[in-house]
Amino acid sequence: MIENMDVARLMRAEVESAEKPSAVNIERAMIAGRRQRWYARGAGAALAVVAVAVGAVTVPGLVAPDRSSPPALEMVGALAPLEPYTGEVTSPDASRIPAALETIDPTVQYVRFGWLPSGLASLQYGAGLTQGGPGVFLIGHAGDPQNWAGVSVHLYPKGVTPPAPQVMGIDQRAPTVSTAPAPDVRGAAATFTLYDVDGTDRLSLRWQYAPDGWAAVDVSPWAAGQDGREIALHVAQTLRFSTTERVRMPAQATGLPQHLRPIYTTVNGPLTPDGWRWYAGVTYSAEPPTADHRAPGAKTLDVSFSPYVEMTDKIRAELQGKELFRTPNTTIDGHQASFLTAQDPDWIERLEVLDVQGMAVEIDARRGTLDEQGTKGLFQHLDLAGAKPDWRPSLMAD
Repeated sequence: MIENMDVARLMRAEVESAEKPSAVNIERAMIAGRRQRWYARGAGAALAVVAVAVGAVTVPGLVAPDRSSPPALEMVGALAPLEPYTGEVTSPDASRIPAALETIDPTVQYVRFGWLPSGLASLQYGAGLTQGGPGVFLIGHAGDPQNWAGVSVHLYPKGVTPPAPQVMGIDQRAPTVSTAPAPDVRGAAATFTLYDVDGTDRLSLRWQYAPDGWAAVDVSPWAAGQDGREIALHVAQTLRFSTTERVRMPAQATGLPQHLRPIYTTVNGPLTPDGWRWYAGVTYSAEPPTADHRAPGAKTLDVSFSPYVEMTDKIRAELQGKELFRTPNTTIDGHQASFLTAQDPDWIERLEVLDVQGMAVEIDARRGTLDEQGTKGLFQHLDLAGAKPDWRPSLMAD
C-alpha cells in the first residue's frame, strides 16, 4: 500500500502531466503507483500513473477552448514573454496521419520520437480511453519526481482543442504568459504558447496534424539555458506517425472471453541501454462502447507485465522498506504467486505471478469480466513466447 504522501505526489503528477480536468481515481493511482514507482525510478514513478489514472486528452464539450486573454505578467511571476523565433527549423519527417482521429485504437503505435535532446531519463506511451477521454500521448521525462520536466506529445481526437496545462487542484488552469506565431510544423500553421505552471515555464507548440485534428508538443526545460522553442520544433518536425504499426508488448493476453475488448494500452521504459525498469499494461472492458468506462464499478480487466526482481536488503533499502511485490501465498505452474479475492464488491480477483521468464505478471479483474476460468485460468492462456526481462518498448523511431 502506498502511503498518503506517495498518493498525494502521484495524484499531483497526474494533474500536472495530463493537462486536463478529470476525476482522479485514488484506488487506481495507488495500484498503478505500487507497480510503477520501482520500474521507473524518480519521476518515472509519478509520470507512469498519468496514463493509467487520468490520461492525456479532454473529452469534446467538457472543456472550452483555451481562448482567454493572457493575464497581466505580474499575475504569473517573472517569466519573460515569448520573442519571435529566428532559429533554424528541421525538415519535417514524411510520415503523417491522413485524417483527424475519430476513434483511438489502443493497439496502434500512432507516434514515436524521431529525436530527443540529451538529459531525459525515460519514455512513456499511452493510447485509448483514458480517465479524461480518448487520446494518444508520448512523453520523455528528465527524472525529477517532484517537478515534471521534459517533452510531451499529445494527439487529440477530431474537434478537441488542446487546453492549458492544469496546476494546483482539479479546476485550476495555468495562466498564459504570452503567445507568438511559430514556424510552420509539417506544413501546417503553428503557434507557441507560454504558460506559468507554479512559477516555471511550460511551452506548448500547437498545430493541426490533420484537418480538425490538433497536436501539441509541450516542453518544460530541465536544464538552464535551454530554448524550449527550438526543442519543441525539432521534436515536432521529427515525429514518426503511423496508423498501422502495433504497440510492442512483452507478452500477449490470449484466451480472453469474447466480450472483452482493449480500451487502453500503456508502455514505459528507460532511455539508457543499461536500464532495465519498464512496464507494459493493457486495460480491457466488458462494457458496451457507449458506457462510461471510467464510472465506479465499470467492468474492466487489467493485465500488466514488468521485470521481476529478487528482493534483497539493498533493494528494500532503496524502496525505503516497502515491498515491490505482494507476499506469495500460492503457486501457479511452479511460479510463486499472490492470489487475492478482493473485498471491494466491484473487484473479483487479483493475481500476481512472480519470475515468469524473468517477468512479473499481474491480473486485476472486476466482476463481470472473466468467466469461470478466473485470473488463474487467464494466466495459463497468456502467450509468453519470447518474453524476457530485458524487454524494451519501441518508442523511438529506428
